[in-house]
Amino acid sequence: MNTYTVVDFETTGNKPKNGDKIIQIGAVRLENGEIVDRFATLVNPGMAIPPFIEKLTGISDAMVATAPDIEEAIPGLLRLLDGSVFVAHNVFFDLAFLQNALQEAGYHKFGGSILDTVELARLLLPSQEGYRLSDLSVGLDIGHDRPHQADSDAEATAFLLLQLLHRLHELPLITIQQLQRLNRCFQSDIEQLLTDIEQRKIREGSYEEDGLEVVNQIAIKIRAEAEKRGQAAPLDVTFDEYVDSLFGEDGLLKQHMPGFELRSSQISMMKQVYESFSEGRHLMVEAGTGTGKSLAYLIPAVFWAKQQEETVVVSTQTIQLQEQMYTRDLPILQALFPEDLPRVSILKGRNNYLCLRKFAHSLEEEQDNYDVQLAKSQMVVWLTETMTGDVEELNMPSGAQGYWKQVQSDANSCLNRHCPWFSRCYYHTARRSAQQAEVIVTNHSLLFTDVGAEHRILPAYQYAIIDEAHHFEDVASRHLGDKVSSYQLEGMLQRLSPDKGAGLLEELEQSVSAWNATKYKKIKNDVEKSYSLLRETKESVREMYQLLYQWSNQRAREAEEIGHTVMRYNGGDLSNKWGRSIVSAVKNAVEQLLTAGRNMESIHSKLSAEEDIPPSTRGLVTDLNGLIKDTLAYSGLLHDMLLSIDDEYVHWVELDIRSTRKGIYLNRVPINVSSLVRDMFFDKKTSVVLTSATMSVNSSFAYTLERLGLTGPEAEKSIVTSVLPSPFDYRKQTLLCIPNEIPNIKDASESHFLASLVQSLADVATVSKGRMLVLFTSYSMLRSVYDPLKDQLKDQNITVLGHGIDSSSRSKLTKQFRSLDASVLLGTSSFWEGVDIPGKDLSVLAIVRLPFVPPNHPLTEARNQMLKEQNKNPFMQLSVPQAVIRFKQGFGRLVRTREDKGIVLVYDRRIVEARYGQVFLASLPETTVMQKSTEELLPAIEDWLA
Repeated sequence: MNTYTVVDFETTGNKPKNGDKIIQIGAVRLENGEIVDRFATLVNPGMAIPPFIEKLTGISDAMVATAPDIEEAIPGLLRLLDGSVFVAHNVFFDLAFLQNALQEAGYHKFGGSILDTVELARLLLPSQEGYRLSDLSVGLDIGHDRPHQADSDAEATAFLLLQLLHRLHELPLITIQQLQRLNRCFQSDIEQLLTDIEQRKIREGSYEEDGLEVVNQIAIKIRAEAEKRGQAAPLDVTFDEYVDSLFGEDGLLKQHMPGFELRSSQISMMKQVYESFSEGRHLMVEAGTGTGKSLAYLIPAVFWAKQQEETVVVSTQTIQLQEQMYTRDLPILQALFPEDLPRVSILKGRNNYLCLRKFAHSLEEEQDNYDVQLAKSQMVVWLTETMTGDVEELNMPSGAQGYWKQVQSDANSCLNRHCPWFSRCYYHTARRSAQQAEVIVTNHSLLFTDVGAEHRILPAYQYAIIDEAHHFEDVASRHLGDKVSSYQLEGMLQRLSPDKGAGLLEELEQSVSAWNATKYKKIKNDVEKSYSLLRETKESVREMYQLLYQWSNQRAREAEEIGHTVMRYNGGDLSNKWGRSIVSAVKNAVEQLLTAGRNMESIHSKLSAEEDIPPSTRGLVTDLNGLIKDTLAYSGLLHDMLLSIDDEYVHWVELDIRSTRKGIYLNRVPINVSSLVRDMFFDKKTSVVLTSATMSVNSSFAYTLERLGLTGPEAEKSIVTSVLPSPFDYRKQTLLCIPNEIPNIKDASESHFLASLVQSLADVATVSKGRMLVLFTSYSMLRSVYDPLKDQLKDQNITVLGHGIDSSSRSKLTKQFRSLDASVLLGTSSFWEGVDIPGKDLSVLAIVRLPFVPPNHPLTEARNQMLKEQNKNPFMQLSVPQAVIRFKQGFGRLVRTREDKGIVLVYDRRIVEARYGQVFLASLPETTVMQKSTEELLPAIEDWLA
């Protein structure tokens, strides 16, 4: 394979068999790695071009009126295709149109080799964020100035192919051969390409590659171990002197940060963090958007760690924020401490890391699933480049998520020092790196996992910084509670003994039988009994989940997550006739899991005592032990969650109603976690800094302090609070509009409210030319708005994107929103924070309803009940503060830089009519507010945006 023709067609639609036609051809011929010929032409399809296609491609009926028809155009394309491989981005789309055109023009169908650059890119660029041609062009620095024009697309795809072929040639021979063993997964002719490269490498004698080592027929990148933490040279300046050196005309920050601007709030926060560490007290600091809080806490953290030789843990809400901090802020820190580079380590939950032993074993398994085979192939390539083995680096097919669970690192199935891969283990390497670090960057979830594991995961530390601290209580609740899903439990049972194919139990049986016939006889009866018990267990678990689904589906309410419903339950709910049948099914499932687990324990105990057991068999024995522990743990959890209900917890069922598999999640969470968080975390640390852009309500931290157990005379002495304003000028940058013709939803029918809302949104979107994000608190309301708004804006050429309708992926929708010239994005719960769309891409933010958590959400309901029993007002003490913090998060989506300017629309009249509405307005930065009808607001909006 050394001659390729890269082809792209623009078409009237995507179904050639239904009459869609080619309207433009672009083709580029490559020989021996160079472009040697090009062909491009418009094509008259003999039919009208749909408006959507004209908008997408820029090709109109007038442009193709005098163009050749397909019979005249085809010979020019066939000239390039002669003797070459047919290549396209999503090749089967273009191939279908080619075959149809050839047939119509009286030619034989194309019978040569084909290559799909989407499939090849997925294989060779496993860490790429997206595989659309536009995404790859940006990521690989390929010029692509006219997307959806066939000649430009073909040219960009040709340069993409050249880069992919170069990447393939760079792979070591052993990796090429490993990919060949997985070749059944490829849909285009990649196997032939691999064979050609293998033969060339053998002829050239290129077997070894720098920076890689081959272990058990797998090439992996060599990683240097972290140097042991030695005696650091003491810092010979005070912190105040160091801060002074950072700022000013010749300051270090200006030298190392292009466009750096002096922000007094950032300096204040740095000094407050350092003082809190020095004085051994806690600090709660709200730092407005644009403060630069990451560096404001990282700089004193590194300084303190070096000065005092102490470990500082920095925790973020999400793994993505963790990554962002590590990649964006670490290079700056290294520039600010050049004499003694800061040792900053990133540590995530164990399940984020690949287990090399399990992965190597999985390569030996037969697998027909395309997504899983592609994921294995991606990982074989990824292992030649990854330093971390972290799944966040991988863009696996969605159908391979279950496969990751099979090969992820996990404590129950770890051989530790007995593992042949131990010295190369990604998780243990990350832990060793954390042991040597001065600053450890982790996430709230792992922080509480460490608390629950009696601090055996993170190195000992007394100083911590909690970013995005408004989530801290929620994460604590989840980790101090429990969650069991039907996917987890059924997946575990399938892993042990699937309905089809070989599971772990059968693999172990075959491995022991091949190793030693005498040892196999010892376990044969137990294995056969386990097969029978697991079959019965699966039936019992399915029956239990079927009854639970029927019971809860009748009473469930819409949840925050799209496509999910929730239902709270207590012991009394299981006492009627229906409940008794559920209790009976749960008892049966619990007993079956316990019996199956104990029977498998017998197999494990007989094999684990054998000293001469082969390493591969020992690995399977260890994996079995992990699944035994899971089996017994699930038995105990089901018992506690459905048969022995504790009044200190709130219990609920969550249903995934979108899935054909009818996913069920059982939850239990402590009703009050504040005292637990204080006792288990804050009281055990010398100094904890809690920071976020949204923790105060009307400049008071009372709500957040109470939720985290930091109230009372002793706690008040040990904590200082601070509000640092944003450097943005909200009076000049933000206009807050409250359209007063929108009825209060309580005083009008829902249809009247929705009609008024849609009309107002459409009018504003027309004036702003889209560029609008609309935040909903209910998915059902988003659905109700989507179609009528789309109809209203169709003639304005403004695209409407709906979360859960056009895509369930927040990042995909945000990218699409930014790539379109005029669009309106409708988002639910996950869009209220973490969405960053700076600049003119976002000019209008609309908030449909104040973001109160529904009072009948199980956890809110239980906490409201608890407050009532304490003679407190749950609405003012829980619901309003919770909603204000969420509202501030939503408001913060609009202005992300000093240059941003835009409109915030609030369609909930309670913000001005209800007594508590003033709390929402008073909690915002000082902003220009207008309350008029939409018709009166439109000129002001137009002027503001102009």
